[in-house]
Amino acid sequence: MTLGTARATHAAAAYRPRADLEAARLEAARRLHRYLVARHWRDGRLVGPDPGVRFNYRIWRFVKSAAPRLPWNDDLVYQQAQGYWVLTNWALSTLASGDERDAYVATAVAASDRVIDDQGADGSWPYPNPEWRGRVATAEGTWACIGLLETYRRTGEARFLEAARRWRRFVDDAVGFQVDGDAMAVNYFAGRQGSRVPNNAAFYLRFLAEMARAEGEFAGERQARGMVAFLASVQKPSGEFPYAVAGLVEGGERPHFQCYQYNAFIALDLFRYAELTGDAEAREMALRTVGFLASGLRDDGAAAYACDQPHRTVTYHTAALAAAFAAGADEGLPGAAELAERAYAHVLAKQRPDGGFPHSSGDYRVLADRRSYPRYLTMIAYHLLRGDLLLRADAPDASGRSPS
Repeated sequence: MTLGTARATHAAAAYRPRADLEAARLEAARRLHRYLVARHWRDGRLVGPDPGVRFNYRIWRFVKSAAPRLPWNDDLVYQQAQGYWVLTNWALSTLASGDERDAYVATAVAASDRVIDDQGADGSWPYPNPEWRGRVATAEGTWACIGLLETYRRTGEARFLEAARRWRRFVDDAVGFQVDGDAMAVNYFAGRQGSRVPNNAAFYLRFLAEMARAEGEFAGERQARGMVAFLASVQKPSGEFPYAVAGLVEGGERPHFQCYQYNAFIALDLFRYAELTGDAEAREMALRTVGFLASGLRDDGAAAYACDQPHRTVTYHTAALAAAFAAGADEGLPGAAELAERAYAHVLAKQRPDGGFPHSSGDYRVLADRRSYPRYLTMIAYHLLRGDLLLRADAPDASGRSPS
């Protein structure tokens, strides 16, 4: 495994989206950005409600959606949202100039500073949802730091890299890994050795590669090799990754939970990891996963919620699948370009006049959730922009210079 700024070597022809669709995606992302600033941007943080877990996710959020004028007072600050928000602003800055670019840069830096302000002395961020009070989730800190590392790359200011290093030490010391032979899986929560979740392994792989790019050496290479081995051992012949496999201490299997969106995120993170490291095995796993995703796109362009729930759709799921299909098309995967365009067209048709998006429809076949959730709206914006492509290893930084 080697570090480098080149993409994994292959003979694929790059995907070139239709110009009209590309322009429509950019305009939609800009409109969504303006909506997020007006609705959720407060004192350097994205703040707002979230579907949450347990009872709120199953029932209560639909009551809140049906009565939007009531003061629910359930706003939260998710660090995963801040991380995607930082990445989105840097991506937008690469497409802008002058005062507009400066505004995106200022927003990215301000959000990054607030992420550091919210970091605990031990390097972690507590999970914001009250139903999981006291827990530290790997997703929260990792996505916060992926954003911080992009800000470090663009600015060169050491505080952003140091915050990411504190998080990496916390993961090593407090979150930990489950080791089974050559395979390693990062835990979902600090202090809990539950089910092993492939999605967590994929985004932590990405984080380690982003850290290596920032530091100039791959300090986490042993862990990365172990997580690649873990992912390879659990991927199904269809290309699907299960949501969860049994832990070595506790926790059981969950084969298909929201299978399409989780697999889309895994594919995107594996593509990014392969780009940064040249790891051919990660790239091949990602390509097989994109092949699996084709079975999850409905005729109308929406992503099915799960393998057994095609009637239920979530907007950010479809945006993630669209980006994964486009990434597969970049790698020369036959048919992926058409799937990407169909999924993006569906997402674009969902945008409201104010720039926001409804969250879901077809829940329990008859319910819908129209609330504004900043965590998932930032994911939509980032995937509309194809942010991973705009933040490629060889993309120019905010000053217009290509990084070394």
